[in-house]
Amino acid sequence: MSRITQALNKHLRPFVLNACRSLNGMPVPSDAVDVMAYGSDSQACRVIEAESLGRESIPARALSGDPICVEKTLEMISDLAVQKQYVQELVGEKQINPKEFVCVLDQGRVAHTGGLVITPDNRVLEGVSCIKFDSDLPTNPLRLRYLPRPARVSRSAVFLTCLMPYNYYHWVLEALPRLAIYASAGIAADCIYAPVQKRFQQESLRLLGFPASRIIRATRNSHVLFDRLAISYSKPACNSRTIDFLYHSFASHHGISQPKELRVFISRRKRGKREITNDDAVFEVLQPLGFKRYDLETMSVSEQIKLFYNAECVVGPHGAGLVNIAFCRQGTKVIEINTPYRATACFSDIAHYRGLKYQLHLATPDRKKFFNFDPKLGVGDSDMTVEPAAFAEIVQTFLKTPLAANRSSDFKQFLKI
Repeated sequence: MSRITQALNKHLRPFVLNACRSLNGMPVPSDAVDVMAYGSDSQACRVIEAESLGRESIPARALSGDPICVEKTLEMISDLAVQKQYVQELVGEKQINPKEFVCVLDQGRVAHTGGLVITPDNRVLEGVSCIKFDSDLPTNPLRLRYLPRPARVSRSAVFLTCLMPYNYYHWVLEALPRLAIYASAGIAADCIYAPVQKRFQQESLRLLGFPASRIIRATRNSHVLFDRLAISYSKPACNSRTIDFLYHSFASHHGISQPKELRVFISRRKRGKREITNDDAVFEVLQPLGFKRYDLETMSVSEQIKLFYNAECVVGPHGAGLVNIAFCRQGTKVIEINTPYRATACFSDIAHYRGLKYQLHLATPDRKKFFNFDPKLGVGDSDMTVEPAAFAEIVQTFLKTPLAANRSSDFKQFLKI
């Protein structure tokens, strides 16, 4: 989003909308209530627990790449607690206890693409509302004074969006798997409140069997009143139920009976950020190993599902498209390339739940065109440069014996592992 667009959304848009809605609009909520407290006190809300997943253990992930860059990144973080958090995220080992439930709300309202959930007494329903008062959205409706009059929907509906549904990763991992939670809680999806502005949203909903007649369109100006609305909660969003749902709902039905054992190199050369700056040089050393290069933004959802289902090995930089490893067959090999500025374990978690052989390769950050890092959070981003010859050796070893390609020992003095 350009700075001009951001400025218009932040200043001009609220002024115009407030002026237009002042005569017949509804006041925006001025406070919030926790969903559990509201479920206890109000007959309009009930909370249904989903089937328990139990405690889940995720092992440390395999590492390779440049340990000196990790040392330099840690030097940028002065707070010892943030350093510890950074190391834990980079190593990836953790214990989680997923919590999932469904809130069924009578006469509930939803606004915006990102899902602002409002109670009948005009309060934000915290815990299930994706949008909050402090949500950093340029079009956050809670920054307005008025919402439009709500459109009435007499059917029961389920909530199928997330804070950033325009991003393929968040849509696939956070929005679509809500259907699995509803099923676990015994909630049928008569119709869904979901965005369909993006082609990948339209196609994925079509693949799941939702015709246009069952979709209540979520837009940034939406405001809908439902007789009964179900909203799921899941923390963390990535867990065994999430990944099982994605694989069995998409890949197992849209794959082919005899996989082709493809070797896939994902390129971000057309994305403009988080690129491998020497993408051509890296592909040049991977090509003799049987890899083909793919630009996922040119492919349909079905094509991406089939590509990853048919993959023997996937290599690519950190980015939304890697969420497609949820469609890989068990045992598929995956190397994620990233910089130490962005230590998130989101894709290693997916790989764990799908039973994939995964490794994170830490490339050298390239700060010339794209760079940011917040030392208070220990999180940032940048383009990256990969040393072709050394990486080719890693990949070649990984293809034969994944465990032999693990270079975690090189990082011990920095990560204390």
